[in-house]
Amino acid sequence: MIAAIRLLALVLALVAAAALVPTLASLAARDGMAGGFLATVLGCTFLSGAVYFSVHGRSGRMRRLHLFGAMAGLWVLVPLVAAPAIAFTTGMPMRAALLEAVSAFTTTGLTSVKQGPVGLFIWFALLQWSGGLLTIVTGIAVLAPAGVGGLPDRATGTGEAQEAIDLVDALRDVVPIYGAATLLAFVLLLLTGPSLYAAFCLATAVTSTGAHLPPEAHQMLAEGLATKWVMLPFLLWSATSVRWHKALASRRVNAAPEQTESLFIFGYWLVLGILLAAYFFRGEAHLSLADAVPDGLFAAASLISTTGLAPYAGAYAHVPAGLVLVVAFVGGGALSVAGGLKVLRVRAMLLRARGDLLRLVYPNLVQPSRTGEGGVGSAMRGVWVGAMALFMSVSVVLVVIASSMPSFDAALTAAVAVVSNTGPIYSEAGAGWPSLSALNPLAGLAAAFGMIAGRLETVGAFVLIHLAFWRN
Repeated sequence: MIAAIRLLALVLALVAAAALVPTLASLAARDGMAGGFLATVLGCTFLSGAVYFSVHGRSGRMRRLHLFGAMAGLWVLVPLVAAPAIAFTTGMPMRAALLEAVSAFTTTGLTSVKQGPVGLFIWFALLQWSGGLLTIVTGIAVLAPAGVGGLPDRATGTGEAQEAIDLVDALRDVVPIYGAATLLAFVLLLLTGPSLYAAFCLATAVTSTGAHLPPEAHQMLAEGLATKWVMLPFLLWSATSVRWHKALASRRVNAAPEQTESLFIFGYWLVLGILLAAYFFRGEAHLSLADAVPDGLFAAASLISTTGLAPYAGAYAHVPAGLVLVVAFVGGGALSVAGGLKVLRVRAMLLRARGDLLRLVYPNLVQPSRTGEGGVGSAMRGVWVGAMALFMSVSVVLVVIASSMPSFDAALTAAVAVVSNTGPIYSEAGAGWPSLSALNPLAGLAAAFGMIAGRLETVGAFVLIHLAFWRN
């Protein structure tokens, strides 16, 4: 427990350091909003010091429960300390600002803030970037070693020592790749014409699957074809496993266990992109072929990665709503920044269904039974548990959030959007549904639960509710 408390103190210190960036940006812009971010710097610095010195000189071992509790607590703690600055700069009530902070940090991208000062959107960009990093680190350090939701575990060894991978090792594996991808995206986006400000926000969004963007970034995305082509490979990068990225960087790609899943995602993206291009070309949008193809490929990559950014305003209104919801619900690859059910689980369930159907026809047939991640035993049980947890989360959020929605379509879209962390599919539906800030308190609480549950593979949220699972 002591080690987990030290981790929380470190995160508070990092939040204070991050808040310096929008503070300086606001001072440079002279918009009068620097005070809100400076208060965050001072408050988080004080809290970090108080928490650290409260356990100074005491030793403790980081166990799985402690690490998981600390990681899960961060999804609540960071939005809590980030929300006051959002409330100050936007004039929102604190409850609405907290929902905005949760949406940004979980990379959901569901927002009612369309205009704002430079410092605010830089703050959003830093929140979504750090949330994407926390998603991957939580998956590698805690969820995968515990086998949560059938996630593939690549840790070596057995016993208590492997209940959770060392957090420093996980950061050492993830941060260089994640940071390099963000830097590369930023440099390439600068070459397409956006300002430093817009390029920075777009780079953090495309690598973290977030969607909190300033108007300048939305304009560049809608008008700049080069911007979409630059963002496209990074959207696919964010939809595939970080362990596959590491194998690519070390030139061991053929030996990577995630190779099959990643190739499957690329094929899935290509087919979906052609289908969406056909809707844009022949449907209500009536785009030219030269515009429909890149927009279709971009929209497919955006939905699979659960970024949700539309190639142009109202694009998803030109596609069947069911198709958009299903793609967002499935999501991307395991141990990636993408949310949703994950292609790993869908593929495993399809393979198992095929085997069961063949067994009905040929009862004595001997066939290989693998999910692609080490067999059908505990891994397959984890897959089914993960799928059921996701369906339960969507159902709970749907029932509660319906109290603030004008129709079932709106409630269903909102529930899928928050649990899969694909917020723009709700705001881009073009139906004029209520914004995030208009939700009543109970619906807002359900939305926040859905966003955080989506980042904990949904199973993790139920584990927190029933901690007896970890004691057993």
